Amino acid sequence: MLRKLLSHAAIYGLAAQIPRIAGVLALPIITPHLTTTDYGVAGVVTAYVTALGVVQSLGLSVVMANAYVKHPTRYKWVWRQLHGFFILWSVVYNAVLAAVLFLGIPAEAVEDRWEIIILQVVPAFFLNHTIFFGGFLYRIQQRPFPVAVQSFVVGALTIGLNIYFIACLQLGYMGWFYSGFIGGCASFTIYVYPVYWQEKLWPILNFKWYRLKSSLRVSLPSIPHHLSVFLLDVSDRLVMDVLRVPVQRIGLYNIASSFGLYFSAASYAVVQAASPMYMQIYASTAAYDSQLKIRRVTFTLQGLFLVTTSLLSLWMKEIFQLLIKNDVLQQAYPLAIIILMGYNYKPMHLVVESRLFYQERTEQLWKISFVAGVGNVILNLLLIPLFGIEAAAFTTFVSLMYTGYSGFLLKSFKQSQLINFYPVVSLALTVALLLGIYFIADRGILFKVMISIVVLVAGVIFFVLINKKRCKVNTQ
Repeated sequence: MLRKLLSHAAIYGLAAQIPRIAGVLALPIITPHLTTTDYGVAGVVTAYVTALGVVQSLGLSVVMANAYVKHPTRYKWVWRQLHGFFILWSVVYNAVLAAVLFLGIPAEAVEDRWEIIILQVVPAFFLNHTIFFGGFLYRIQQRPFPVAVQSFVVGALTIGLNIYFIACLQLGYMGWFYSGFIGGCASFTIYVYPVYWQEKLWPILNFKWYRLKSSLRVSLPSIPHHLSVFLLDVSDRLVMDVLRVPVQRIGLYNIASSFGLYFSAASYAVVQAASPMYMQIYASTAAYDSQLKIRRVTFTLQGLFLVTTSLLSLWMKEIFQLLIKNDVLQQAYPLAIIILMGYNYKPMHLVVESRLFYQERTEQLWKISFVAGVGNVILNLLLIPLFGIEAAAFTTFVSLMYTGYSGFLLKSFKQSQLINFYPVVSLALTVALLLGIYFIADRGILFKVMISIVVLVAGVIFFVLINKKRCKVNTQ
């Protein structure tokens, strides 16, 4: 199972991350042509679009996943009805999206307001539902290669367009919006044939309302959970906008948080690969054995995450100096360290999330992620006026840790828990690594090389011990 998970994650991740790596390598080309205002405008607009994007699918992916796992012979009939509902719902959704963008676009971009709105609303209405169904189908079928091809093609195209629009045409923040629009069109083009002609997932507009209501009773409670992604990842920019933080300062924070989001996007490949596997393990394996398998995979992933983020954070200052050819933007690297280390929460959170999804206990998810997201917003409202944008980085880390570990305290989770996942140990180790790395990030190169070797050796020892323990279990 572990080998299959890592191979699928590698396929998802490698193809998706090659363009992202190219995007990181393109930073020296585009950052000389960008300002903190460009990053600020892009950050605020992206935050509004992301916030509303959470409710576009109304959480019905939960229903789609369970229909596929539990009713493999008739899931398409369920999906087609949901597809029809998505299209009708998009009319309301896009009207709200256009209104919010009209009011929320910063004054620095007011002359481009309508163009930005069109570039965001058109894909949301005409393209996104097809992209969603195509990508979700391949992931639930554990067919990572088509998703990887789509990610690679669209990602490479978008990065190339970013360079063209920003570095060559000097379009600033509009370069990102043009590139995103064209990338969405390309993604739709890739998925339209398999969704409608191969899989015959044509929407049924005359769907059964009583069945839809039943589906919404399961899906709607998961919306606060999905909303937490926005509240944790990008709501900081909206809070700063509300608090009238200068757009230039928002841009500085945006460049720092982007490095955390780079890793978050990369780690999403692991989640894409692991989620359907976890669901199938719960469906086909005895409770104790399933939890034992999942714990071994989770420990391996957690170790991999900690080693990777620790090394990246340790060298974040040098990474910024290498990639960000802008003296003002380079000053954001300490914030990037804090935010990046927060994304170590994902493997432990996946343990709780996957079990609650399988048990259709979605009404419990808000107690984890939504509470963390709301807490993040409240803390930002209280602390940013006192301590500036630095406070947002620390509140993001705290909120991400709550997301990763609070689920182990839920009664509904503890009642079905047969195996100890040692969440307290993992949490303490993450906090200790953050504190240690944050205070030595400015040390000399030789010292940091030595620390890097120590981290790598510790990681290798941990993986060897995990595999050795696995062998003992298998031989008993």
